[in-house]
Amino acid sequence: MQRQEQRQIRGLSLSQQMRLSLEVLRMDGARLRRRLRHEAAANPFLALSAAAEPAAVVSVRQALLDQVGLMRLRPDEARIARALVHCLDERGWIADPLPEVAGWLCCSAEAIEALLPRLQGLDPPGVFARSLAEHLRLGLEARGRFDPMIARLLDRLDLAAAADLAAIAAHCGCDLEDAAGMLEDLRRLAPCPLSDDPAPAPPELELTPAGALRWIAPTGLALRDGAGDGAGDGADRGAAQALVAAVEGRAGTLWRIGLVLAEVQGPWLLGRGRLRPLTMTALAERLGLDKSTVSRAVAGVAIRAPRGTVPLRDLLPAPVSPRLPGVDRESVLRLLAALIENWPRAEPLSDARLAAALARRGMPLARRTVGKYRAILGKPRP
Repeated sequence: MQRQEQRQIRGLSLSQQMRLSLEVLRMDGARLRRRLRHEAAANPFLALSAAAEPAAVVSVRQALLDQVGLMRLRPDEARIARALVHCLDERGWIADPLPEVAGWLCCSAEAIEALLPRLQGLDPPGVFARSLAEHLRLGLEARGRFDPMIARLLDRLDLAAAADLAAIAAHCGCDLEDAAGMLEDLRRLAPCPLSDDPAPAPPELELTPAGALRWIAPTGLALRDGAGDGAGDGADRGAAQALVAAVEGRAGTLWRIGLVLAEVQGPWLLGRGRLRPLTMTALAERLGLDKSTVSRAVAGVAIRAPRGTVPLRDLLPAPVSPRLPGVDRESVLRLLAALIENWPRAEPLSDARLAAALARRGMPLARRTVGKYRAILGKPRP
């Protein structure tokens, strides 16, 4: 009986570790950083370097924690509030879905929802917003400029972005003067409460001009000294070790993917060649991984190279057809554009004739596909 219980406990632990590994694997760099910031603040066995965050952002985050300390909150509310400060992105927003954040905080999404109105009253105005419209509403309320008319404008921020005064006036039921005034009120608001110009999530891999792959965005997560020694330090120790293992596993998977992508797409990344067809399935088979694992890993991750910063997904162009595994869509589009440009004026131009011309050049495509590509090129039938 005892051995059976031990096997069940080991199986449960393995299952939890696998779930954590999959959860970490599908996070992009920015979301992973928010998760690690929260975990490091809550777990004494974790250390997280703050070097990746600007000093100004760190100081504003500390100011928020100080303000939370002055609020009259129940102990459970105070715990959630402090944790939410570490879950804010560089703009000061809650960018991740509330159910996911609630899972990180071991509370209900409803508990966060109930607390947010109070947290949204902290300085600077706009913190703890979940969207641009909510951020703007909070800023307008702090300035005493929020009213039903501008509330209608927040439902159509595309009109504000276009500065279309006539459309704003028509949508909000006001005159042009009021429309201009509301637009000015929005422009006076700081775009982000923690950082006016938040940097995008940095690339995590780099291909140097010499063609070498480097890891350039370490998470800075580590076990604190002594955290791995002995036993009996409670659940925090195990949770810390599991998280570090999951983060290291994500890094290892990305590194393996990066090595293959650098090998296959290296010439293009270095500015000396074209992208080669490489499907997600082919990459997964080459690495001995499941396609879903590769899909999770590359989502939201970029590589820096002489050509520029490129999302990993962009390095996985599918072949134009199963019959043409070595031909990508861009190659077909280039050839098709050249055919159309140089087509003899005396000869009728049709999808069928173009399909035949492509087939003679080793690219047999259906007539319907040719028509679709002509539309992409902006060269439909005459």
